[in-house]
Amino acid sequence: MSHFNCVIGAAGHIDHGKTSLVKALTGVDCDRFDEEKKRGITIDLGFAKLELSDGRIAGVIDVPGHQRFIHNMLAGAAGVDLALFVISADDAVMPQTVEHLAILEMLGVTHGVVALTKTDLVDEETLELAMMEVSDLVQKSCLAGSKIIPCSSVTGLGIEELKDELNIISKTASTRWADGFFRMPIDRVFTIKGHGLVVTGTVFSGKVAPDDKLIVSPGDMDVRARRVQRHGETSKMAEAGSRAAINITGVDKNQLRRGMVICHPAVGGAFTQFTAEVVCHLTSPLKIVHGRSYLLHLHTAETLCRVYLSSDKSLNPGEKGIAQVRFYDPIQMLNGDRFVLRSSSARNTIGGGVILEPGGAPLGRRRLVSLSDKWDALKNTDSGIRAMVGQAPWGTPLDKLMGIFNLPKPALAKKLKQLKDEISTFEWKSATYAFDIKASKKIVGDILEAVTQFHKNNPALQGIEESTLALTALPSVDDELTAYWIRRAVSSKKIEFKGSALKLPGRDVEFSGDDETSRQAILDAYKKGGLKNAPKTDKVYKELGMRKSETARMIRILTQTGDLVSLAPDYTIHRDTLDTARKILVNEIEANGPVETARYRDLLGVGRKAAIDILEYFDRRGFTKRKDNSRSLVS
Repeated sequence: MSHFNCVIGAAGHIDHGKTSLVKALTGVDCDRFDEEKKRGITIDLGFAKLELSDGRIAGVIDVPGHQRFIHNMLAGAAGVDLALFVISADDAVMPQTVEHLAILEMLGVTHGVVALTKTDLVDEETLELAMMEVSDLVQKSCLAGSKIIPCSSVTGLGIEELKDELNIISKTASTRWADGFFRMPIDRVFTIKGHGLVVTGTVFSGKVAPDDKLIVSPGDMDVRARRVQRHGETSKMAEAGSRAAINITGVDKNQLRRGMVICHPAVGGAFTQFTAEVVCHLTSPLKIVHGRSYLLHLHTAETLCRVYLSSDKSLNPGEKGIAQVRFYDPIQMLNGDRFVLRSSSARNTIGGGVILEPGGAPLGRRRLVSLSDKWDALKNTDSGIRAMVGQAPWGTPLDKLMGIFNLPKPALAKKLKQLKDEISTFEWKSATYAFDIKASKKIVGDILEAVTQFHKNNPALQGIEESTLALTALPSVDDELTAYWIRRAVSSKKIEFKGSALKLPGRDVEFSGDDETSRQAILDAYKKGGLKNAPKTDKVYKELGMRKSETARMIRILTQTGDLVSLAPDYTIHRDTLDTARKILVNEIEANGPVETARYRDLLGVGRKAAIDILEYFDRRGFTKRKDNSRSLVS
C-alpha cells in the first residue's frame, strides 16, 4: 500500500446512502456522534481512508446532506479533489442533489463518479428512469462525462466497480500545489490525553513535517508541529492533497476554531476583503445583487459578507462579473482560492467564484471597471505576476509575490527567469524587489528631467535636495524605494551628488565678490563654534552683521555642497567638526565595543541632545546601527 495525495468527497442529498456507501467502500462508519447514529443522518464531517484497486490509499470525506448542515458540507467540500456523487435510485434527483452539484462546481471539482445507490429497493423500470434523470442532470454539470454506476451497500452490487472507477479518475484529477508553501484550513480541533492539541484538515499546498514552525491565521499565532498523521497513520510528512492531523504546541484549544488556517508564515496574511470573479450559478433561484449581504464560505471559514459588483446592479443566474467582497472577520486567503456564496438566510446556494486579489483598498465601481485588464491578468500566475509588478513598477517585494501566488523562493525565481525580458530584480535594505524593466527607464528619465528643471528655475543653487527630488520626480514611489532609484540614476552618471544636493555633471555654482566673502565668513563661524558652540541657524546673521535672507540662502548652498552638515532643524555644524566627531566614535568603538549615548556625550563634551543628533545622523547615513541605547559600526 502507498499513500496517494488525493481526497474524495462523498456528496449528495440527505438519506441517499452516502455514509453507508463510504462504509461499504472503506469499512469505516463516518458517523462519529451519538445523535448522528440515533437520527440516521450525518451532521458533521466524517473521515475515512480508502484502498484503491491498485493499492494506493486516498482520503475520503463524508459530508452532510441535510439542507440545515450545508455549512458543514462546505467546510469539507473545500478540500475535495474528486467527487463520489451519491444519488439514490428510489428518490433520484432531489434539492440538495442539485445544490451539492452546484457547490462542487463553484469549488472547481471537475472529476468524479456518480453512485446510483439503493438499487436493491427499486425495480428495473424505476432504475432505468432514475438513470435517465441522473444522466440528464450530470451532463449539464461540472461532472459531465462522469460514469454513473448502479450500486447497493446492502448487496454489494457495484462496489468493486466504484473502486475501479475511482482508481482510474484519481490518476487524472487535478492535483494540489505540492511545491507551494504549506497551508491547511482547519476543520477540527480537539485534544488527546497524553499528546495535547490536534488540528485536522486537508493540506491545500506544500508539506508539513514534525518540528516545522508554523503559524495559525488569523492572529499569526506561532505553533510547532510535534507529530503528523496522514490519512490516519503516523507519518514523517503530510503533503498537498492529504488528509492530515497535526499535533501542535504553542496555543490553547480555546484559541482555535474551524475556519482558521495553519500554514507557513509566508502565506499567513488574513484579510477582510478581496476582489474576485463572481458567478451567479445557473441553478440559483436568486440574483447576486450589488451591495447585498450573503454568507461567504471560503475553505473551512464561514462569515457574513457584502458583495459590491463592478458594473451591473445584479448578476442573473449564469452571469459572471468582477466584484469586491467585504466582511468583518479576517480570513487567510490567496490568489486563486475558490469560494461559495449562499443567501444570508442560509437557504440557497447563489454562486461563488475565484479570488483574484486578496486584501487591497476598497474600490468604487468605476475603479473596479478601469482595472479590468488587471483582473483578467490575475486569473493566471504568469500574467498575474506581470500585473502585480505593473501596479508598482518601481519595486514589488518578492515576499509579497510569494505570499499572493503561493510561490516559494525557488518557484518564484523560476517564474521570474521566464519573464526576464520584462521583469528584473534588485536588492535594497535587506529586501529583494521585482521591477518593470520598461518602466525603470522612465523612472530614471523623470529624475533627470526634475534635476534639469530645478537648475533652470534655481540657477543660484548648487542642486536639488534628495527629499525634494523624491517628491518632484517620484511622487508615486514608495518612500523606502525613492533613495534606491535616485542612486540608480546617479550610478548611470546622468546626475551626481554634491554634498547633500543632486545636480547635473559639470554644473557647479561659482562664488565671487560678496558671495565669496559671505561664504567664508559663515564657514569660519561654524568652524570656530565646533560642536559645543555651533551658531544657531536663525541667529548667525546677527552675529555676522548680514541680511537674514542672504545668510539663509548661503547656508542652504553650503549645506548642499557639504561644507556644512545639518544634523537637526536647529543644529548645523562644519564638515570638519563632524569628521572629528566621527573619528572619536570610531576610536571608541574599535577600542571598547558598542558605545552608549552617555559615554559618547562625555567623549565629545556636549549635551545629551547634541550627542543624540550626531548619532542619529550617523544612523541615517548607514554608518552606525543602534541596538537598545548603544551604537556599533556597520561593516
